[in-house]
Amino acid sequence: TLGETQRFLGIGDEVSGIELRLDEPERTDVVAPRVSALLTRARQNLPELRLRDWKALNSSLFSALLLEKIAMFVILTLVTIVASFNIVASLIMVVLEKKKEVAILKALGTTDRGIARIFMTEGMLIGLVGMVLGVLGGVATCLLISRFGIPLDQDVYYIDRLPVELRALDIGLIALSALLISFLATLYPSRLAARLLPAEGLRHE
Repeated sequence: TLGETQRFLGIGDEVSGIELRLDEPERTDVVAPRVSALLTRARQNLPELRLRDWKALNSSLFSALLLEKIAMFVILTLVTIVASFNIVASLIMVVLEKKKEVAILKALGTTDRGIARIFMTEGMLIGLVGMVLGVLGGVATCLLISRFGIPLDQDVYYIDRLPVELRALDIGLIALSALLISFLATLYPSRLAARLLPAEGLRHE
């Protein structure tokens, strides 16, 4: 009990701290200023009195989480880059399979830029479809976790469920990164198709 602890530590009627537990822990930014205002008079007699919320007490944890978030973004970018090689391989195969069609188009007057634009458009469509499906799947998963929740041990954490926060900026950065990587993946196959000579495409026809 509090009395037994005070006698054991020999501190009389003093206490070393008071802990407030909120039903909504994320509202500490709202509650903390109100508590601080109530403690202003007390600080005149107890200048060492400090108010710290769970975010300040766990600042090292949040720093680690920020680092983990950056690392996850880098890992996801690398995964997207690896996946983009599938776009490169697919477009190269299309170029090899469509040599005759490319040669006919060039013989009819299509410019190198026009040929390249065709394959770039195809690659971007592949990347766009993959990006949209990925974003929809990720958002749907986050909404399901937010709706049903993943329970956490309250003896270890200050919250009872795994928090989920969807940020339009994060989703937009991921989508733009996927599209940019998809665009870069189309450059080599497009140039390969654009450099194809009509004679080479029609040689064995």
